Amino acid sequence: MININDIEKIMQVVDKFDVSHFEFHQGKSKVIIDKNSEGESVINKSYEKEIKPRSEIVSSKKEEDAKEISEEKEYIKAAFAGTFYSVKEQGGSAFVDLNDPVKPDTVVCLIEVMKLFNELEAGVEGTIVNILVKDGDFVEYGQPLFEIKMKNK
Repeated sequence: MININDIEKIMQVVDKFDVSHFEFHQGKSKVIIDKNSEGESVINKSYEKEIKPRSEIVSSKKEEDAKEISEEKEYIKAAFAGTFYSVKEQGGSAFVDLNDPVKPDTVVCLIEVMKLFNELEAGVEGTIVNILVKDGDFVEYGQPLFEIKMKNK
């Protein structure tokens, strides 16, 4: 069981490193810390049953609505909170552009987290139809970065 002192320590670490989303599991206990747009921490602590924050429910509903409009589209989402880079080095060419085909192992961008650059792969096969963020933007965990038209089978 997670005690209040552990939660306070976790919150201090999350605030220190400016993390926007953090999950911790211990046995049947689970703590999820999500920061809202004002940087305030929202804590969900549950036992056996996960409680989703309202923002996650709302974004989930928006994603369901978008899927109803077009079943063929997917989104490549940020695997980390950090700075989005569309190029490997300044002045270089972008990893992907509009209308570029991608395969699951295609590197589409870099996300910088605490001075570490992480490559993000597409994870799906299709064509880039929209780039939703700009180079140098800060992105949140789970934020859609690219809209993909799925390859017809």
